[in-house]
Amino acid sequence: MELHKPSSDGMWISYSLIYQNDLDTLFVRNSLNGKTFSFAKGKEGSFLKKKSYVSLADNKLFLLSLDTGNTVTIDNVTEYAVSSPTEKLIILQKTANGENILLIKNFTGQTIKEILRVAQFSLSPKGGYLLYRIDTEANDSLILLNLRNSSNGIAMLEEEKISNFQPAWQKEDHTVSFVAGINDRAEKTLYYFNVEEKELKKFDPSSVSGFPENTMITSDIFRKLMVSDDSQRVFFALKKKKITAGKNKTTDVEIWNANDKWIYPQQLKEGQAENAVNLSIWLPLENRFSVLTSEEYPKIMLAGKQEYAILSNPKDYEPQFDSEGPRNFYISNLKTFEKKIFLEKQSSDNSLLIPSPSGRYVAYFRDDNWWVYDIKSKTHRNLTVKSGRKFTAVQRILTPEIPCGIAGWTKDDQEIIIYDEYDLWAFTTDGNNNRLLTNGHQSKTVFRRAKISSKKGVDYLYDGLNTEILDLSKSNYLTATSNDGKSGFYKLDPGKPPFKLVFKDGYTDQFQSSSIDDTFFYTEQKFDLPPRLLVYNKKQIKTVFQSNPQHEKYYWGYSELIEFSNSKKELLKGVLIYPAHYDPAKKYPMIVYIYEKQSDKLHYYRNPSLLNENGFNVSVYSSEGYFVLLPDITLEKAQPGISALDCVSAAVAKIISMDIVKKDNIGIAGHSFGGYESSFIITQSHLFSAAVASGSITDLNSFYYTVGKQSGKPDMWRFKTEQWMMGKAPFEIPDAYDQNSPIRFADKIQTPVLLWTGREDQIVDPKQSIEFYLALRRASKKSIMLLYPKENHLITDAGNQKDVAVRMLQWFNYFLKDHKSIDWITQGLQ
Repeated sequence: MELHKPSSDGMWISYSLIYQNDLDTLFVRNSLNGKTFSFAKGKEGSFLKKKSYVSLADNKLFLLSLDTGNTVTIDNVTEYAVSSPTEKLIILQKTANGENILLIKNFTGQTIKEILRVAQFSLSPKGGYLLYRIDTEANDSLILLNLRNSSNGIAMLEEEKISNFQPAWQKEDHTVSFVAGINDRAEKTLYYFNVEEKELKKFDPSSVSGFPENTMITSDIFRKLMVSDDSQRVFFALKKKKITAGKNKTTDVEIWNANDKWIYPQQLKEGQAENAVNLSIWLPLENRFSVLTSEEYPKIMLAGKQEYAILSNPKDYEPQFDSEGPRNFYISNLKTFEKKIFLEKQSSDNSLLIPSPSGRYVAYFRDDNWWVYDIKSKTHRNLTVKSGRKFTAVQRILTPEIPCGIAGWTKDDQEIIIYDEYDLWAFTTDGNNNRLLTNGHQSKTVFRRAKISSKKGVDYLYDGLNTEILDLSKSNYLTATSNDGKSGFYKLDPGKPPFKLVFKDGYTDQFQSSSIDDTFFYTEQKFDLPPRLLVYNKKQIKTVFQSNPQHEKYYWGYSELIEFSNSKKELLKGVLIYPAHYDPAKKYPMIVYIYEKQSDKLHYYRNPSLLNENGFNVSVYSSEGYFVLLPDITLEKAQPGISALDCVSAAVAKIISMDIVKKDNIGIAGHSFGGYESSFIITQSHLFSAAVASGSITDLNSFYYTVGKQSGKPDMWRFKTEQWMMGKAPFEIPDAYDQNSPIRFADKIQTPVLLWTGREDQIVDPKQSIEFYLALRRASKKSIMLLYPKENHLITDAGNQKDVAVRMLQWFNYFLKDHKSIDWITQGLQ
């Protein structure tokens, strides 16, 4: 269930139900009385004023009256947009004779204007203007229409032929820039139009200095056209014109030089310099131009108001053997084009170097602290050193502690809001003051800013991240998560500690706020509670919709958070899933599924399905009468296998001590790094009666010297500080690599093991599974390997997903439930 934006009055919410057969349905539901409307194959729509809702579904546009339920349907719609301030719908429709017509309607569905032969359109950000292209036999034209007065449009550009124009608006609708192909010429032309002055400017490469030879303007997804906030600068993409290759080429030999910054495959993946698309800048009011990125400085971020660029080169300190090497960072003044270095050998992680919204500061993490660089005064300030707190924690699986991140900035860059492991801090950018905004450290509750869930993905601006402004003079919503499985939402009022709104045993997410104070929507789920949609309204919580009602008709297990200690006396957690229709008088077999941290999955609801990319579904195994244990694993430096063995053994011992499982009927499984851990553990322990290791690494020595097919990088980056945390190369610490490699102990295995991998695995070379299979075969061990053609690291074909899921279940049933009538296993092992 995926939530969308609610109506402004908090009365209605839209959401999509997504099914395994991809037949999604969009619903619009009243939060008070449950009145519901549905649209098969509907896309996320918009709530309009006058209590209407609009959505596009299967080339039909539906305009729904929420009061009466009456629906206006418009067929053959290819695209639409909503202008909220002018209360108009912009609809591009294909007529019966195949021509396009642009319809402008009001929110009740009444047509205000019809425009024939419109090929494409663009609505301005504030919704006040419409730019569209008319395609006629005589000539094409771009028309600008003011939607507020519906007057006749202004003919901005007329040519014999205008091919697919790509517009970019200034955020307040003041100006628009666009690139277009004119009269079938290969080179695109760049334009700039001032909406208020009704003046069009055309970029002429011959009229500016420094325009590179054999180069042309282009459109590019990573170097998108953009107009600065003040309308003074236009950013656009340039690329080299194609040059016909010479006839003297005699060989396709690859040359791998020992002194190359990047090895040959990575260079191919990242792109050759001669094929690079570079970002350039045009100052149309002054008719000045400059190329911003280059082979020397290929990466670029823009400071808040786009008055400065931050440039860098990922090859600065190559060759090195981390995932990404450090870089030098330069500030470029986009008025003078002067460039100066301001950070040397700084992490390349773009979440650790973030320009402020106003563009005066650049925040960065270095030497275990957050700093700001003042672009105006050219000074650096350490903000967090005096706080006495640590601003790092384990944030991602299979990585060491990393910075917890930034929540945003206050108005005019006065303060920056920074996360530590549990709390939010406000630091003044002058470095003089700080204040703790939350109190999660005492209760081990993690507070984070509640972001609207409909904002998909990461907000990138070229190679950097955008950051939002937080108004701490108003109320802000926070998410809260505790280490005992509770989660919910708090409210942060100015000058007050966080106030609890919802905080309970369960997994809450998909926060959606309305314009009404203290009214928001969210979803909640548990292992034995399908996701449900709830509304919080003035201290009252109400279920708006319960998904998966069929759940109540079936036996179901439940989840429990367990604690155990490894040999180092570290207190760890895990999730224990009970069998469906559990009988305390009986003992059950158990599957231990491993990776690294999994205790956060305590309340995840899982539909029982055979369609799983990793072949494993906890609800399937629960319904088949298994306990499922998901233990947390803490990895020690240079001992990834040994520490995994320690943690998993301790977790299993804890469950055995509860006297609820058959201790001789326990299986282990894992995929990718979990496949590695499973492979290693069964070489050292006889706890397990069956094992499945998929997409696994089995020889640390050979994997260290593997080139990743997806990245083109040497896989040795995984061994320094991430995942295996070996720190050094195999020739430096050979014993550690041998002692943690499953293949080294293949002859010690007594557990029957099923291996599977995708034949085209781009993450873990399938040779790792093949080598282990050959070692097991040579040692006369019980094993079978499955290789799935045309599959990558995860299985995507539905038929293959079913096949691997069934075979894994049969494998465990064969050895843990004594189901010996499974022919493919009997024939493969006897």
